[in-house]
Amino acid sequence: MEDVPVPVPGGRINVWYRPGGPGAPTAVLVHGLTGTSRWMSRVIEHLPSDMGVIALDVRGRGQSWQAPPPYDLATVADDIVRSLDHFEVETGIVAGYSMGGWVAGLFAQRHTDRAERIVLLDGGLPIEVDRSRDPKEILDEVVGPSMARLEMTFDSVEEYLDFWKQHPALEGRWDPALEPVLAYDIHQVDGVWKVRANADAIVESGGGFALDPEANEAAVRTPVPATLVYVDHGLLGQPGGFISPEAAQQAASANPNIRLLLLEGLNHYTLALGEGAATVASVVAGN
Repeated sequence: MEDVPVPVPGGRINVWYRPGGPGAPTAVLVHGLTGTSRWMSRVIEHLPSDMGVIALDVRGRGQSWQAPPPYDLATVADDIVRSLDHFEVETGIVAGYSMGGWVAGLFAQRHTDRAERIVLLDGGLPIEVDRSRDPKEILDEVVGPSMARLEMTFDSVEEYLDFWKQHPALEGRWDPALEPVLAYDIHQVDGVWKVRANADAIVESGGGFALDPEANEAAVRTPVPATLVYVDHGLLGQPGGFISPEAAQQAASANPNIRLLLLEGLNHYTLALGEGAATVASVVAGN
């Protein structure tokens, strides 16, 4: 894997990339609202070694934190096409984690000919909200713990890692292999360490999956095959997942392109960062 700058109008984004072998498919991995490309590290470890990988640092995060606006999810979906074109890849299997699920859905709608299939990782289903409300208020309500982390400061990388070791979703499930994954999140600003993210980008893209009808409903209307992988515990490890079984069943009943896979005993974070990564990789690889 190597970090490669990919040109976009007005600037560039960062893509964590490895080429595929002859005739092998390419997985396009899109992280969640406040994550980075490295959040997909555990999944990448379990993918076939000849499978190509394009893992985006979405605009405003990671090494793309200074990428230019706009930050809406449709633009992120278009960035996938720019990345495919940059690496001369015709089609991709797009796996979107959390917020990335809505991006995957938009990609399938807007660029159907470039999407082999999509994988929705605990995200992508419609969210019912009052669209007259402020986007940040909605995000605080839907994914409050993630939003709060953006405003925190840390004295060192080690203190940031300690935060995650004590996180309710990872407590008792910590793996030292997560250290480089999560250390990539942060950078030093004015003597303290903060999450490397553009707050405007977070609010614009995050509000988009709730407030933009096209983005909100894109995944459930997917014209290409899709697998929705969801879990039964939430963002704080509590019982009851981010996606309810009822919502998952409703989506699959309404669209025959969608198949479901419930992973029991996992939460929103361990799906990608922990024990769920091997199963996710198997689904992305087509098993």
